[in-house]
Amino acid sequence: MREPLFAAGIYCCVPHIDDDDQSTVDVRELKCREYARSRRLHVTAAAVQADAVRTVWKTKGVKPGWAATLAAVERKKINDLILYAPGSLLRHRANDLVRLLNASERNGIVLHSVGDEWDLADPAQRRTLTDRASVACRAAQAVSRASRAAHRGAALAGRPHGGGRRAFGYESGMGEVIPAESKVVREVFARFLDGETLRAIAFDLNDRNVPTALGSAWTVGGVGRILDAPRYAGIRVFRGQVRADNGGYLRGAWEPCVSIEDWERVRTLRAEHAPRPSPTSNGGGRSGYLLTGLVECMACGHSMVGSVVGGYRMYACASTRNQPPEECARSIGATSFELHVQQDAIRILQEWDAARIASLPMVGNRRPDLRAHEDGEHAAFGDIHGGVVVRSASAIEGITIGPDAGQDWPRVPMRRRAEVLRFLYTVIRVGPKTTSRGVFDPGRIALVPHPL
Repeated sequence: MREPLFAAGIYCCVPHIDDDDQSTVDVRELKCREYARSRRLHVTAAAVQADAVRTVWKTKGVKPGWAATLAAVERKKINDLILYAPGSLLRHRANDLVRLLNASERNGIVLHSVGDEWDLADPAQRRTLTDRASVACRAAQAVSRASRAAHRGAALAGRPHGGGRRAFGYESGMGEVIPAESKVVREVFARFLDGETLRAIAFDLNDRNVPTALGSAWTVGGVGRILDAPRYAGIRVFRGQVRADNGGYLRGAWEPCVSIEDWERVRTLRAEHAPRPSPTSNGGGRSGYLLTGLVECMACGHSMVGSVVGGYRMYACASTRNQPPEECARSIGATSFELHVQQDAIRILQEWDAARIASLPMVGNRRPDLRAHEDGEHAAFGDIHGGVVVRSASAIEGITIGPDAGQDWPRVPMRRRAEVLRFLYTVIRVGPKTTSRGVFDPGRIALVPHPL
């Protein structure tokens, strides 16, 4: 049986940091919906896709919204597609744009555009855009081939990677060995092979006032990175690999601090003692915390994470953000908190019907005060766009809405409940406690639903 067709789809993404148009993704989605209404195009929630993270501009970055849009075009699940700012895609994602234009032409999808001078509904402009994007792709591929050849030559010659911070034990750029630091590297390897823990090694180095390459204190992670780094055995890494085509190691042109044999022994021990991820009992997020990723501290704006405090499941603020600890290190009991949020979610679901869901925007902004101003003045890129979140319309599929929502909710698996809550709420903020210890205080909870 053929899947039903949606009248129109929408795709928008976070702007490139160099674009003049820095409007947030939620604003872009609304502009596309306004265009659809003006053209009498019917858009459903499942046909709207957005990417709200900057990795969308990387060649191999994660682009779930884009992948879903291409799939909808290839499978002919939409008749029309509204694309925001195709000119930006031409400048920064030409290869993606070519794929979309060709797939749309092949499958008879009508394209529309919003946000710049390009009009994809005009066949002449669409051909021009396709030609320009194809030329840009060929140029980028030529540059990429030359770059890969140069990187491979550098790896085979053993030259170090360029840039980055100075590696402990060496001058900048993997230059001359620093005798005092290379001695510490050998000591770290030897002590670990003798059975000492990373924590014990870090504590001892700090007690002796041995600084890191940045002049800071040693941590367990810092010691682990020394042990894991192939560079200390004189091994060059290329594209994540340490082996050459002949099966041997890629050797660096710098002086090693330890032998390859010792590095291999450490690598084996590290793999044997690596922590195994513990399965969650209910699939509700990190260690079974239903609201993971949604909870935010009112005092500092930092995320509150699932934690065990005094033997009880809690959500606790993980940062002071330059606030005195007594003002910011707040927590809230997880069980009562999760129950309170779920009761509110049931109330929302009971008020909904199918038509309401179809009109819901996909993108929400958890800090609307940080949107770009109309005059173009705005704060840092991350401040503006970091608070924008994308929800998947598939989260609500199969979930009972209307009067019976409360009866069916207990039968929904915990993992699905977590997805629904992320669909319903942009953020949940927790304020200071105003009741006595041990008494649940719902007044300190601010539930911020996605804009409707």
